[in-house]
Amino acid sequence: MEKFRWAAIVGLTLLLGGCAHVVSPDIRRQAQWDLAVSEVRKNPDFYRGKVVIWSGRILSGENRADGTVLEILELPADRQGKPSDFTRSGGRFLARDKRFLDTALYAPDRLVTVAGTVAGSETRRVGQVPYTYPVLDVLELHLWPEEPLVVRDPYYYDRYPPIWWHFYFGRGW
Repeated sequence: MEKFRWAAIVGLTLLLGGCAHVVSPDIRRQAQWDLAVSEVRKNPDFYRGKVVIWSGRILSGENRADGTVLEILELPADRQGKPSDFTRSGGRFLARDKRFLDTALYAPDRLVTVAGTVAGSETRRVGQVPYTYPVLDVLELHLWPEEPLVVRDPYYYDRYPPIWWHFYFGRGW
């Protein structure tokens, strides 16, 4: 019975550890979870200093003398903080990091989760339209691993039919 109890504790720890959020507990306690990009964009000075956690897809990155600025398209996140819904967005925001981030790694189309404090806004152009970006000073930044592109061979089942095929039709058909 004692072995079962230890096995259950270890298994539960591994299971729950795999579902942990990528942002530290201290930052998560400080964060305003209900504060959306679209809301901050309307009045960024009102929310200055508030801690938020936003996830999204990197659109561009720019290295400057004082650090790196990432332009990010906000996307809704799952329980771990990973962007999960690619069909809707609350808008764009800028993440200002004091560190040098290699833009070959923090490249367009990579997924990130950013925890930071609202530092105001910056107006840039998106095409011909002026756009006001909320700006975050990064406290924590998580770059999600790239998921491999899966290409399926359209003729796979012609050469290797599913196992049930043999039982249903038998050999030789």
